[in-house]
Amino acid sequence: MQNTHKLSYKRKKYRALYKLEAGLEIPMFILSLLWLYLLIVDLVKGLGQIQNTIFYIIWGIFIFEYILKLYLAASKWTYIKQNWITLLALIIPAFRVFRLLNAIRILRSASFISSTNVLRSLTSGRRFLTALKEAKGPQPEPEMNIGILIEYSKKESKEELKQFAEQLILDVMSPLQAATGIPWSFDITDPSQLATDKARRPSDFLDDTSLRMAEGPYDMMLVITDVALATVKNRVDAGFTSSVARIAMISTRKLVTTGRKQPMLSLNDESVRYNAAALFLHLVGEILELSRTKKGRSKIMSTFEFIPDRKSVPAFTQAEIDRLHKNNERLPERELRGGNGLESFMFHLLMAFRHPKQLIKPILRNRAILLPLSLPKLVTAAVSPSFILLFTAEIWDVGINMPNSVAIMFAVMSIMGASFYLVTIQSLFLPRKEKRILTEHLAVANTTIYLSIFLACIGLFLMVGLLMLFMELYVFPGDLIQTWPTLNKQAVELTDLIRLAAFISTVGVTTGALAGGFESRAVIRELSLFKRQK
Repeated sequence: MQNTHKLSYKRKKYRALYKLEAGLEIPMFILSLLWLYLLIVDLVKGLGQIQNTIFYIIWGIFIFEYILKLYLAASKWTYIKQNWITLLALIIPAFRVFRLLNAIRILRSASFISSTNVLRSLTSGRRFLTALKEAKGPQPEPEMNIGILIEYSKKESKEELKQFAEQLILDVMSPLQAATGIPWSFDITDPSQLATDKARRPSDFLDDTSLRMAEGPYDMMLVITDVALATVKNRVDAGFTSSVARIAMISTRKLVTTGRKQPMLSLNDESVRYNAAALFLHLVGEILELSRTKKGRSKIMSTFEFIPDRKSVPAFTQAEIDRLHKNNERLPERELRGGNGLESFMFHLLMAFRHPKQLIKPILRNRAILLPLSLPKLVTAAVSPSFILLFTAEIWDVGINMPNSVAIMFAVMSIMGASFYLVTIQSLFLPRKEKRILTEHLAVANTTIYLSIFLACIGLFLMVGLLMLFMELYVFPGDLIQTWPTLNKQAVELTDLIRLAAFISTVGVTTGALAGGFESRAVIRELSLFKRQK
């Protein structure tokens, strides 16, 4: 009976220890980052009285946490052996108390390397990310669900495009299932009529496709349209892809157009049918990250071109099949259903780490830091008040006498706040209409959009700052500061002028975001989420 009571008591302590670790993981991880910051400040310039107090409070919390977990552990000695590095890291910072010699700096440097701040940043961070991975939800079923959106310009084209889509499904389903080793299903959603038959940008269809992807939910979307598809530079092509959002587009206008003074082909033409299948397989290969090859090495992943005498659907190479089979578990989309703000943030974070290449490539293509040059409203709203502030005496007083740390903090907070305000107030996140379901690649696309706008705000900050610095150096007279009555110092150095320019630019970025904004469709077009196939 006594043994049973002891066993029950140990189980209760184990459950309490487990709940304690789960509950304290995130706050203790945040505290470890704060301690890391305080140690860096201490090594660079020393801590103030308040900072030093905070340091010892955090250290005390770490010690209390360790003692509490040691008490709850079923085997004290086993717990100490498994966590001896943590115990050592808690003891080493105590040597900071003995400030006898200047050599103690070296000891404190060693303390920094092995102390709890680094240890917790690694061990707690690892467990923190492990916990975040659980937010992904269950592994999706091993199948691909494709949504097809038909965008037609003329009513008589509606049924033709639908029949074209149905034939395309029959032609590509078997090759895709054989190549990936998982089932593929296709769903033709409700068609949508366009206002005109003018050429469209691929980004013009993002609202509809992202909404249908969330409603499905689908692992991939295909847009079939009878209008021409063109890039920002008016380069027309038959197909476009967005690997970051898992959206493919096919323009039948380009497929049926043969050349000058030649009749257009019909959608029922055999060459149009098999070339459309070859194009779709090429687009899918792009989205599934198959490597492009030189002409002839792969019938699917070599550069697509319309072949009039094409009589069959091309096949994947064995190397491509092996890669698709190897990655077939990663093909279906993970989903976040009805998540709150924190869960949505964690889902975006995890999906971004899951697809780093698809996240970075469009950011490099769109040259986001130069994006303000394409947004005149935003630039005007940032530059106009900056010029006014530059000729204001109070701004010079504040900017020149402002500590560097405050100027940096103000700039970072303003840029982050401006970028978040722009993406939310302009409703740039996909889908534009609020939905309870968020798919994996829509989260990646949203992260790409935010990072692009964030870099654009940095670019705007640099552009306005350099303009202000130019005015300070070459427009204002050199002896202007010497006659300034309210300045504490009359010898102004270059660093002071740079800090002043940065301060004015920070205000300009904030006003630009609040007052200028931009036209959301124009911005989406500049983000290079889609790529031509030629």
